[in-house]
Amino acid sequence: MSNTGNQYKLECSLHGHESDVRAVLPLSNDVVISAARDKTVRSWNRNKPNDFQEDRLYSGHTNYVNALAYLPPNEDHPNGLIVSSGAGKVIHVHDVDRPDEPVYTLIGHEKTVCSLAVTSSGDIISGSWDHTAIVWKNFQQAYVLRGHEEAVWSVLPVKEDVILTASADKTIKLWTNGKESRTFTGHTGVVRDLALLPGQGFVSCSADCTIRVWSFSGQTLLELVGHTNFVYSVAVLSTLEIISSGEDGTIRLWRDGECVQTIQQPCLSVWCINALPNDDIVVGSSDGVVRLFTKTTDRCADQETLKQFDDLVASHAIPSGQIGDIKKDDLPGEEALQVPGKKEGQVIMIRNGNIVEAHQWSTAAYEWQKVGEVVDAVGSDKKQTYKGKEYDYVFDIDISGDDQPGSMLKLPYNVTDNPYDTAQKFIWEHELSQGFLDQIANFIIQNAKGVELGMNNTEYVDPYTGASRYTPGNRAASTSTSYSDPFTGASAYNSTPTPKPVAAKILPQRSPLLFKQASLAALRQKLITTNGQLDPETALSPEQFEHVLSGVQFLQNPTASANGQEQRSAIEAIAKMVTTWPVDLRFPGLDLLRLYALYQPALIIACLADSDLEAFFRVWANLNDLSTVTAPVNKTLETNYMLAVRTYVNLFGSDAGLEYIKSHQLSIYSLLLADGAWQSFKTKNFRLAVYRAVVAIGTLVTQSSTSREAAVAFDARVVLQAVGHQQKGQQISQALGELDVLFRKMSLQKQ
Repeated sequence: MSNTGNQYKLECSLHGHESDVRAVLPLSNDVVISAARDKTVRSWNRNKPNDFQEDRLYSGHTNYVNALAYLPPNEDHPNGLIVSSGAGKVIHVHDVDRPDEPVYTLIGHEKTVCSLAVTSSGDIISGSWDHTAIVWKNFQQAYVLRGHEEAVWSVLPVKEDVILTASADKTIKLWTNGKESRTFTGHTGVVRDLALLPGQGFVSCSADCTIRVWSFSGQTLLELVGHTNFVYSVAVLSTLEIISSGEDGTIRLWRDGECVQTIQQPCLSVWCINALPNDDIVVGSSDGVVRLFTKTTDRCADQETLKQFDDLVASHAIPSGQIGDIKKDDLPGEEALQVPGKKEGQVIMIRNGNIVEAHQWSTAAYEWQKVGEVVDAVGSDKKQTYKGKEYDYVFDIDISGDDQPGSMLKLPYNVTDNPYDTAQKFIWEHELSQGFLDQIANFIIQNAKGVELGMNNTEYVDPYTGASRYTPGNRAASTSTSYSDPFTGASAYNSTPTPKPVAAKILPQRSPLLFKQASLAALRQKLITTNGQLDPETALSPEQFEHVLSGVQFLQNPTASANGQEQRSAIEAIAKMVTTWPVDLRFPGLDLLRLYALYQPALIIACLADSDLEAFFRVWANLNDLSTVTAPVNKTLETNYMLAVRTYVNLFGSDAGLEYIKSHQLSIYSLLLADGAWQSFKTKNFRLAVYRAVVAIGTLVTQSSTSREAAVAFDARVVLQAVGHQQKGQQISQALGELDVLFRKMSLQKQ
C-alpha cells in the first residue's frame, strides 16, 4: 500500500445521525462507534476499503449522548461492551451484540456525564458536570474523586487506580488510589480533553485555543498554538504525532511542536477526534456526519468524492463572529493569493466583488485553498463559557433602573433550551420582577439563531418515541437590529426603556395544537423487541404483527393514499396489542392510536367497541385507577393517561374528530376532569399534554353551551385551580387564568 504524500485525505463520510456527533470510538480498523445529540449510539462496519455502513443502533438514552468507552471481550460478553453517557445522568453499558437494551445501567452522578474511560482491568471512570469523577468496579460505584470546583470534562487512566482529570476550573488533577496527588496549572480556559503521550507524559487541550504537552512531574514541555477557537478533542497516533479538533471547524496534525497539516471541515464545530489502530483519523462534527481521513492511497476516497468534499468545504458559510471584525473595504483582492503563506493553516480573507472569502494555506500543496465565504451574523458564533460550562450564547442583560443603576447580569443560553424556561430561571436566580418574563424570553428568541426555538421544538421530548429533536443549523440566522457588544459580540438587553408587552390571549385557540411528531423507527424497534419477549398467547401473531408494521409504514407517509381495509386491520391489531399486552408495555400501541387519531379518526373510532374512546382508555389503559393515584406516582399510569390526553387533543385536527368531540363532550370531561389526576403528574411531557388539554377545554367552553354545562357539572373550576397549584409553567398559568375568568363570568351570568 502506498501513502498519499504523507498528507491525510478524506476516506469516507458516514451519514445517519440527525444531530451533532459528540463522540467517536474505533473498536478496530473495521468498526467505529459514534454517539450524538440525536440520543443514539451507532456502530459502523467497513464494507469496502474506503467506506463503512451503519450496522447497529443502540437504544436506551432519552437525551443527547456525548461520551463513549469500550470494555474488551470477556467470557460473558465475547464481543465486548459499549459504555455510553450523556445528559441523562446515567451511564448505559450495552453488549456489542445486543443493541436493544443495556445490560447494565450505572447511576450515581447528579448532572450530565460528559466523559468516560476504561482501565486495563475493566474499571469504568466517568466525569460529570457535578464536579466529580467516579470509579466503577464490577459495574458498582467504588469511589468518588472530589476536588474540582467545576465540571470534569475529561478522565484518563494512567495505570490501575492512577487517574488524570481535566476540568472547567482550568486545572488538571492526578489521583492515586482515590486521593489527589498533583494539580497541573497553566491553561487559562476550560480544559476539555486529555490523551497519553507514551514516553513523555500526556496532552491536554483547552478553550484557551492551545494544546499542551505535560510531564507527570508538572512541567509544560510544549505549547501548541494554531487553533483559532476552542480546542475540544485531542488524540495521539502510533507515530506520537498529535491530532486535534475544535470550534474553528478544523482538524490539525502536529509533529515536533509544529502544525504540519490543517483540514478544514464543512461545519462550525468538530467535537471529537480519535485514531484507528492503523492511524486513520475519525472525527464527529456539528453537521451530524462522521468522517474518516487516511494517508493510505488504497483507503482514500475516489477523485469525484474528494472534489465533492472540497466543494462542500469551499461553500461552507463561516460566520463573521468566528473570524473577528471585518471591514470589507480594507481587504485585499484575489491578488493576495499570489503571495505564499507563512505557515501551515494560516487563514487570510480577501474581497471577491461583494463577497468575503476565507482561504487557508496548505504547505504540502503550496497553495491557498478556499475554506468558505464569510457571512454576517447576529451576536457571537463562538462558543462561550460561563461558570466553567460552554454555551451557544452568553447574553449581557442590563437591568439598570432608578433602583439598580448600572446592573449588568450574564444570561447563558443553549439553542437546545426552552427560552421561557431559561428566562424564568434567570428571574428566580436574580430575584427579578416576574413582569420581565416575556421580555427576556422574546429577547432570547430574537437574538439566538440556528434552530426553531420554543416549547414545541425543544423542551418537551416524548420519552418513548424521541419526538421533538433539536437539529442544529437547519434554519438561517435571524436578523436583528439589537445592540451588539463590540468587545464580546454578545447582545445586550435593557429592561427599563421597553414597556412590558401585553401577552397575546391563548383562548380560544383558532387552530389546534396537535401532537404530530414521532420517531417511528424507534417505535417500530420497540414493538419488535417487546412482541418478541412476550409469551405466544399474549404476543401478536405473525399476521397481526405484519398489520401493525404496515400501519407504522402508513404513518411514516400519511399523506399517501391509504388502503382502508389494510388500515382497519392495522388498527384492529393495535387494539389487540393494547388490550392483551401487560399494562406497562401498552404505551407503543397507545401512541400509535394517538397518531391514527390525526390521520384516520373515523376509522379508529369505528374499530373500537361502541365507538367509545373514554371507556376504551379507562379499561385498557388502566385509567380506572386514576381516582386512587397517590405518591409515589405510578409512571405507567401517568404515561398511559398522557397518551390518552394526546389522542383527544389530536382529534381536534379533523372534521371527523371534531364531530366525535362534540358528541362525547360529557365522557371527555369525565376523563379529563372528574378524576383529578393532573394534580399528581408533573413531568415535562405531561405538562405539555396538560397545557394542550387545558387549551382544548377552554376552547370548548368559549364556543359551546353544552361544554359550559359540563364544566359546571364536573366542577371544572375547582379541578383546574388544583391543577394550577401543581402544574407550573408560564403558558399553563396563563391558560388557566383565562379559563378562571371565563368561569367567573359564567357564575355572574347565573346570578
